[in-house]
Amino acid sequence: MRGQEPLLEVKDLRAYYVTKRGIVRAVDNVSFDIMPGECVGLLGESGCGKSSLALAIMQLFDRVAKFAAGTSGARAALDRYLESQEQGGPVRHGVQGSIIFRGRDLTTLPEEELVRVRGREISLIPQGMTRALNPQFSVGMQTGEPVAIRETQVRLKELREKVLQYLNLVHIPDAGTRFVLDPGSFSGGEAQRILIAMALINGPYLVIADEPTSALDMTVQRQIMNVLQMVKEEFDVSLLIISHDAGVIAELADRVAVMYAGRIMEYGDAVQMFHEPGHPYTQGLMASFPTIVMMQMQAGKKRPRLRGIPGDPPDLTDIPSGCPFHPRCQFAQDRCREEIPEYREVGPRHWVMCHRYEELQSNGP
Repeated sequence: MRGQEPLLEVKDLRAYYVTKRGIVRAVDNVSFDIMPGECVGLLGESGCGKSSLALAIMQLFDRVAKFAAGTSGARAALDRYLESQEQGGPVRHGVQGSIIFRGRDLTTLPEEELVRVRGREISLIPQGMTRALNPQFSVGMQTGEPVAIRETQVRLKELREKVLQYLNLVHIPDAGTRFVLDPGSFSGGEAQRILIAMALINGPYLVIADEPTSALDMTVQRQIMNVLQMVKEEFDVSLLIISHDAGVIAELADRVAVMYAGRIMEYGDAVQMFHEPGHPYTQGLMASFPTIVMMQMQAGKKRPRLRGIPGDPPDLTDIPSGCPFHPRCQFAQDRCREEIPEYREVGPRHWVMCHRYEELQSNGP
């Protein structure tokens, strides 16, 4: 992939919203990229800002922010606050920074152009599948809707054939007769596969899957994983898989971004991240998943001890000073409590946000 231009390049992205408790820093100065045909996994604990990042990329975050703020005055005050910061700049669509997709900065596009990008060039498989499908319309109609909206002259017979093609592709049983049924007639796993079909039917360049296996039993999770693996191998599409489950990310991702308190702590090659994590938070996260610990043992490492990370994630309205992870980090020093670490490249396509990274790598924990 070296020498290629990124399909998506996110730079210094911030996405905040207002609540009664204060300003929620959901996405706080995030930078990363996704190459053509690459699968990137976004891993982190619940509430760290992963879904907010997905909405910011889709340029839908402003709708969430306006809803949370309650009044246009609160939203305008937050925009002024963002623009007054040291790294301030214009706030567009509720976010600050740049989102370069196929050479265009999505934050600068007017809404009518964004409508053409969403669903056709970038698709989102949303979290919470039971709320993503409209119970009043058949799954066939909803699956074909992205095509019907953009190809107004498409014939009904052609649209039906395309819908059945994609429902069969994601292994919906008896799709030829069941596509006229409403979502309530399908299981949770089938509903998730229908959403995947909807995301693929327009031939996008990038698909964002937000917690695609959550709230599903293990057998159904495996079915969804098989479908996503098929998409990765057989479609000319890039994937951003968002999950709090390291096993899901380990199976699919080429590179992994680890998110904590609205920031990316570490971003690098998936094999390196799972076998030799560099950031203390990444180390703790990997050591808390039995499947990852077993994978490390199979790679020849000494038998590690399964353990969790002490303490709780911070409230995003009251993020600690300095490194946001320092209250839970066993290696924290005074500098960690006082200065926000630089997000820097420490190796080829490997970024870390930690003051002590080199020291810990050379001396060991």
